[in-house]
Amino acid sequence: MYLTISPQKLSQNYSSSSADFVTYLEKENLSINTGSPELFFNQDSHRITSSKVIEAIDGNVAKLKRTEQRYFSITINPSQRELNHIGNDKQKLITYTREVMKNYAAAFNRQIYGRPVSPKDILFFGKVEFSRTFKGTDREVRENKPFLKRIAALENSLRKIERGELSTPASDIKNELNKVIVQCPHKINNKPIEPGMRKPGNQSHIHLIVSRKDISNTYSLSPGSKYRSSEVVMHGKLVRRGFDRDKFFQTAEKTFDRLFNYQRNFVESYDAKKILAKDPQKFYSALQHLTPAEKKIAFKLMDQAGLKLPTLNLNPSQASFVLKQIKRAIGVAVRSSSIGY
Repeated sequence: MYLTISPQKLSQNYSSSSADFVTYLEKENLSINTGSPELFFNQDSHRITSSKVIEAIDGNVAKLKRTEQRYFSITINPSQRELNHIGNDKQKLITYTREVMKNYAAAFNRQIYGRPVSPKDILFFGKVEFSRTFKGTDREVRENKPFLKRIAALENSLRKIERGELSTPASDIKNELNKVIVQCPHKINNKPIEPGMRKPGNQSHIHLIVSRKDISNTYSLSPGSKYRSSEVVMHGKLVRRGFDRDKFFQTAEKTFDRLFNYQRNFVESYDAKKILAKDPQKFYSALQHLTPAEKKIAFKLMDQAGLKLPTLNLNPSQASFVLKQIKRAIGVAVRSSSIGY
């Protein structure tokens, strides 16, 4: 499971309104003409139109300065393994999202109206999307890059031949082009994978737009607070402040496992991600101590990320190199949801 929290972009190039972002979230409806557009949902309702979303978010900005974010975006990106486990069921994803927003409310270390922040205080709208496209950072695109460059050059040569600018026989160029396509390591339906191409398999994920102000338009609830969950004395009173992202990500993962009885492998876990960042040697050691069945799954997941780990004992220089490769490959895999945290 890979979750992100991003603030509203603020600059002269971006409107203070949520309209641009909400319009961006309509991109799948515009690209897939099914006659039944995917609408927004919140904690209680379904089939909310984009105009209602914009009206609600833009109308909930009392006392916020123009230089302050008015909303945050959250993405919930289940891995393909997680999606397969729930049958890529849209309703289950919506149910899970609503539970995640309970985790979100609980991650605020403060009180409003003399009580902890409640899910009912959060003004948010969510939208399920069903496809993803390959990006330049994806392993398949990176490994295809030299072949894509050669393919583009050969196709350009064919256009020159058609215009009479090149005298080389077109058959020679076409034969070379076919050879390069065959050699290209990553293809879908014999077409080399390139940026913008749709990813195969289940790719469902959820986009959320969350108002910075609580639903009463009174309190500011910022998950971007520089104060991690803490307490401070202000004017003689003990004040709680901050948003605990670590707690949010951990509980969101556990919520999925609890709701759907999901048996999470070590390399999919949020704890593994933290261990990898702080102590790669400990991460590698943990892999070696998994049961044979768990290790098989772990290595399969990492292989999907483009990483093949040796099972033999390593000397210090080899271990250092392997651990760097682990960190790089899994970092890319997490971002592309090959392996979800």
